[in-house]
Amino acid sequence: MPAQMDRNLSINGDLTAGEDLTIDCNFDGSIQLAGHHLTIAAGARVHAAVSAVTITVHGHFEGQIEAELLTVTPGSDVNATVITKKLAVQEGALFTGSVNTERARAASEVAKHRVAQRT
Repeated sequence: MPAQMDRNLSINGDLTAGEDLTIDCNFDGSIQLAGHHLTIAAGARVHAAVSAVTITVHGHFEGQIEAELLTVTPGSDVNATVITKKLAVQEGALFTGSVNTERARAASEVAKHRVAQRT
């Protein structure tokens, strides 16, 4: 059973978890779920830098997302910079932002390395 955060909470900070997580509250900070699934519930408001294997957004998200799969569901609102292998924006969802594939991320890392080598 995944951990769940109640809607009445407001959290500001950095969160790292070793299991699937559902956020149903206001959250501001960063979330790291290596190897796990993050669900942002309907009614939740999250402003964060997030990293997880899969992320499903039913509520409001603003920030940065890094995931293998991002799903934006009907009625959700996402304004983010996204690095993902797969993106699913379902009908009725609102998505604003940029999307980069893993290939773009790898090219960016190579470019940064080359610049660092020159200095």
